[in-house]
Amino acid sequence: MKQRVIIAMAIMAHPKVVILDEPTSALDVITQANIMNLLKKLKWEYKLSYMFITHDLALASELADSVAIMYAGKMVEIGGAEDIYGNPSHPYTQGLISSVPTLRIDKTLSFIPGEVPSLVNPPSGCRFHPRCPFYRDRDYLKGLCDAKEPPIVEIKGKASRKHLVACWLYK
Repeated sequence: MKQRVIIAMAIMAHPKVVILDEPTSALDVITQANIMNLLKKLKWEYKLSYMFITHDLALASELADSVAIMYAGKMVEIGGAEDIYGNPSHPYTQGLISSVPTLRIDKTLSFIPGEVPSLVNPPSGCRFHPRCPFYRDRDYLKGLCDAKEPPIVEIKGKASRKHLVACWLYK
């Protein structure tokens, strides 16, 4: 009920954008589904836009039109939800998507090896390079990924949205 009250308080002022920071964390699956259904209904009824901040990719896929993936405080991939979920391009996004179980598709789950870096003393270059499978496998990336922050590159996505990735693989 607290989540519903907070959502009601948020829309009382008729905002155009509502920021939702982990709106369903610590809720059981049934309550999560009810909150998500409420948010979808309110989105259309009040013509709202949401900024949905979450660690739960499956939940975000229910509500998102566009997605931005962050790693260690940096945006690594931005695009339409269809592109991000259907064609993840950054190695971190690929790892995230491949670690989420699905109901409709049989797949082998994977994990991202290593540890999340310290934000007090982050790695040089791409912050993901110590955990990146491509960095370990491709010699030409050494001296780039570990030395310079990757450029943001536009890659082929759906015509209606840009698909951007910050990765030396695409430069």
